[in-house]
Order: sequence, then C-alpha cells, then structure tokens
Amino acid sequence: MDGEGTPNVTGLFEVTVDEKLVHSKKKGDGYVDSDSKMQKIIQAIEAALKMRT
Repeated sequence: MDGEGTPNVTGLFEVTVDEKLVHSKKKGDGYVDSDSKMQKIIQAIEAALKMRT
C-alpha cells in the first residue's frame, strides 16, 4: 500500500493493485461508498495475492 498527498487538490483517490488501476474517483468511480465498490477492490487484491503463491 502506498499513499501520496496531492498538494492544492482534494478528492483525488485512486487504488492500484500490481500497477493496475482498479478504482479512480477522478475517472468517475466516485467514493468507495458501497459494498460493490469495496468488493471490486478486495477482489483485485485477492487475485494479486493468488498470483504470488
């Protein structure tokens, strides 16, 4: 996990897993405010972990 501040800009929230963008508020995905949005992120993490075993 990595975080990066965005000086002078608020609301930029992106989630990448293994360099693949899985959620982007800036590109229209909005806040992670529903189970379906959270599940999309969790599934991407689980898939990445499976690839490493």
